[in-house]
This record gives sequence, structure tokens and C-alpha cells, in this order.
Amino acid sequence: MSSSDALKWLNENFNFVDSVTIIDHSGTIIAKQRFNPRYTDEENAADNQWALGKNLLEVFPGQNFQSSALLAALKTDGVIYRQQEIAWNHLGKKSVTNNLTIPIVCRGQFVGSVQLSRDVTNMGRSGRTVQRAHEESSAPAATGARYTLEDIVGQSPEIQEVRRLIQRIANSSSSVLVYGETGTGKELVVSSIHNASYRKDKTFMPINCAALPESILESLLFGTRRGAFTGAEDRVGLIEECSGGTIYLDEINSMPLKLQSKLLRVLDTKTVMALGASKPKEVDIRIVASVNRSPEQLMQNKEMLPDLFYRLNAIHIRVPPLRSRPEDIELLAQHFLDSYNRQLGKQNNGISPEAMELLKTYHWPGNVRELEHTIEAALNLTDGSRELRVEDIPAYFFSPAGASAAGSGGANARSVPNVPLRDAVADYERGLIRQALQEAKGNIDRAAALLQIPRTTLYSRMSKLGLR
Repeated sequence: MSSSDALKWLNENFNFVDSVTIIDHSGTIIAKQRFNPRYTDEENAADNQWALGKNLLEVFPGQNFQSSALLAALKTDGVIYRQQEIAWNHLGKKSVTNNLTIPIVCRGQFVGSVQLSRDVTNMGRSGRTVQRAHEESSAPAATGARYTLEDIVGQSPEIQEVRRLIQRIANSSSSVLVYGETGTGKELVVSSIHNASYRKDKTFMPINCAALPESILESLLFGTRRGAFTGAEDRVGLIEECSGGTIYLDEINSMPLKLQSKLLRVLDTKTVMALGASKPKEVDIRIVASVNRSPEQLMQNKEMLPDLFYRLNAIHIRVPPLRSRPEDIELLAQHFLDSYNRQLGKQNNGISPEAMELLKTYHWPGNVRELEHTIEAALNLTDGSRELRVEDIPAYFFSPAGASAAGSGGANARSVPNVPLRDAVADYERGLIRQALQEAKGNIDRAAALLQIPRTTLYSRMSKLGLR
């Protein structure tokens, strides 16, 4: 966004501030001040105190790295201007805000983000979402569903069948069960279903059932009435709030069986009963759920009520693991390279044949998500506009566990070692720098030339990695 566009946006959408929030690199809230006139001073103070030290996803369970500008700023180099961002907090209260979000960067690393917000919940909708020019946001920001069919990358028969299924069932009123391994892109599929349906202009609300305690999840979904329990207030649940739209229940097998029973009643009767209410309310809601294990495992482990499983499984979509569609790896790798070039402000112009061959022969136990993070990590290790090379690939690819995974298409291939990606990349980078310094006999200028990075960058990386 140009400086004139930014100033115009600020003048139109940001003439005062209701709250300031700061998170660290892990998403933990380290500072929060809310001055919102919709609440009393006591309520604002209590909210500020309660949120400190908690993860943002605990305070706003439905948020993710796409829907939350605070989280997106942890991976985006530049200010994010976002209008009409919708969020539901842990108590089920809805808020709509205009946000100015700034990443906090220290020595080239994202260490947090700060957000200034203006509450526009009761002011209606006007204007459009304005973000940085290089950010991609093809989905309707008002609904919360970011992805469309065009975002499903791949040419394999398996992924083409997923697209065909989405197109066929999008406008059905039936519930859907999506299953696939972790990292295969289940939310992308669910979001695409919503945006291909007649509900696309209504709310899309993702909920991670594994991230919330039973009591909070129950009141969040079904709502409460004053007096239902100590401290209970009249709050509309998300099922009622999202009537007309789609609710996505991720890891529904983590939902307690008692709540699964209540959810089954919603599906059967098209009504919802709030905690403490005397009569149900009619709702028009489509529920799409996902699981990361096979239906056979769910039934065997008794993680789901059979009646709920059969009700949801009327329409089912299996998202294939990446190892079963190797012909899509090159397309996905180039897609992520283009995306992170824009996000990181780089101009790397491709992937070398040797590096691409390594990517194609790796087993990918973490699926598409692991491939995305691998490209992101590799791109962070490069400067200039050269192509990605084998030496840019994270270190664990060359470890014994990684080697056993590479070239093995079997389901029993070993997974990557239990080491954080950031630590593995740092170890590999130390090795490259030490090797370059040895070859250059300690000459910094020559070592920088061998690594094809500026001298100042080499000094900075050596300091960051604890190298003399």
C-alpha cells in the first residue's frame, strides 16, 4: 500500500483507538489495554488482566494465522491494514474491529507484533478490506473463509477428485466429514466448500475442539442464559450466531461425548438449546467437521458417538497425504516459493533441479504443511535472487531419520526427529558458516563471498548463532 493510500485508510477507518494488544513470537499476550466504551471501566480492566499471559487462541478460539492480523504479522514483513476483522472471544462475544498491526522484528527475526484496534461492532459494514499490496486474500473477508477452489494446488488424480467432490456437494444442506492426516490441508478444503456454496456471503466459523475445555466449548457453541450457573450471562452461542452460515469443527473426535450428543440433536432437529434456556431456537446451520484419523480408528477407539459419525459421514471427503501424490510436489513448492518471496520481500527465481529432486524423494510425514515450512526456512537462508539449492534445505533432510524418509514411499517410513525446525535450521546454518570460514582461512569478506551474502549479513548471522 502506498503512503497516500495508507493515510487515506487511516483517515477513513482509524480516527481513534479502543485497544492496544502486544503478543510475543509464540502468540502469548504480553501487554493489553482495552478502553472500549461498549464496556464499563471495571469490565475493561478485568479483561485486560485476565488476558495477560494467555495465548491469543485461548482468548479468541476461532482465530488462526489467516483470520488474525496479530498472528499474520508474525510472518509478514510490513504493516497490515485490516478493516472489519471479525472475532468471537472465549465467552462467545462477537467483535468487529478495524486494525493497524505492526510486526516486531529484532535482528532479522519476528519476535512479536503490536495491534491498535478500533471497535466498529455496532457500526455496520462499509468499505472493503485493505491490506498490503503483496498480500493475497481472495476469500471474502466478511465471512472468515479465506480459501477457495483456486487455492487447492495440484494436478494429481486424487486432488482433482477432491475438487470435483467439493463442487458437487457445496450447495447441499447435508453435513460433511473431512478426514486426512495432520498437515494435509483440511481447513483449505472446508473453507473451499463454504465459498463454493450459497452460504458464501454468510459467516464461516472455524473452531478447534481440541483447544478448548469442555465447559468453555459448550457455552461457546450453544450459548447461555443468566442463572444457568454461577456467573452465567445471556450470551448467544456460535451455532445461533452463525445461522445461515457454516461452522467448521476441527478435530471433532476431541469433543467430549456429552457435547457430541447435544450436537447430534442440533443436526437432527435444526434447533439449538442454550444452557439454562427453557425452549430451543430454530437455526439454519451447516456443520462441517474434520478428523485426522481414519473412521475405523475412530470407531475402534470410541472417540465418536456412532450416530454422530454416521450423521456427519453422509458426505465424506478424504484429503490425500502428500506422499501419495508426488506429482504435486513441484507445483506446491513453486506455489510456496512465490508466496514467501512476496511475504519476505525476496526475489529467488526458482528451485535447482538437484534441490527439487530431493524434495520429490522425501517422504513428507508432515504433509503439505511441512513442505510449506521447508520452503519458508530455505528462503530465509538465502539472499539475492538466486535459485534455492540443496544447501538451503533444512538440516534434518540429511540426518539418518531424514535419509530414511527420503526415497521411501511406504507408510512405515520413519518421521523426522523430534527437534524444532528452527533449531535444526540454525545448526545447519552454523555448519555452512564454519565451513566457509575454514575455506576462507578466517577472512570475513571471502567467506561472505563464498556464501553469497553481504559482509554485514554474515556478521549479523554469526552474532545471532553464537559464532566468533
